[in-house]
Amino acid sequence: MVNAAKATERRVRAQRAKEFLISQVVEEAERENVPLSEVERKMLYFTETEETLPDIYEVNAQFDAEYDGAKYEKKIAGLLRNAFRREGKESVEGERQWKHAVSDLRKEDHYILVMVEQSLQPPSDFWTVAKWSSALFVCLLVAIILWRDLDDKGWIPSWVSHLSLRLVVAGAVFIWLFYKLARLGVLKDMLPFVKSRKRLARPKK
Repeated sequence: MVNAAKATERRVRAQRAKEFLISQVVEEAERENVPLSEVERKMLYFTETEETLPDIYEVNAQFDAEYDGAKYEKKIAGLLRNAFRREGKESVEGERQWKHAVSDLRKEDHYILVMVEQSLQPPSDFWTVAKWSSALFVCLLVAIILWRDLDDKGWIPSWVSHLSLRLVVAGAVFIWLFYKLARLGVLKDMLPFVKSRKRLARPKK
């Protein structure tokens, strides 16, 4: 009885969290004048494990036929991200409510959770990447030019000086790339994201 009661409470909390996050998506879309069709709205309710909209599988079939899933998820994730930032700026309580909703939603399998997880990752910023790439290139160029001089002065450890310069440069590039992927959360969330997509794979006719 205790386990059943806990399971019921968890399900109710997750459902309330989903309703809250869906309302935030719809509200943010209206604020930003982002078109959100009826099919797109209904797909926010999609789940295979709990009760949901009675026509959800018909909606899902139409969604698969007429929409690009990746673009849809990116759009919804953007709306969620903007809504969360707005709520956080407006009040501490709003930010706390968001965090509780996300925590409760993670205890169940719902399609919107895929977009929620995406929204929690920093958006790709071309100019930021370009800036850091340029800085790395300049640093490597300076290192190559000054390598011999620095080695003569003993500023380069002996075990490094015996390494091929090409290997050192390749290693620096790899470390930088690994760092950027870690900062973006790709490494941490890659496996859970893949598992989530498998669990939430929409049925095909």
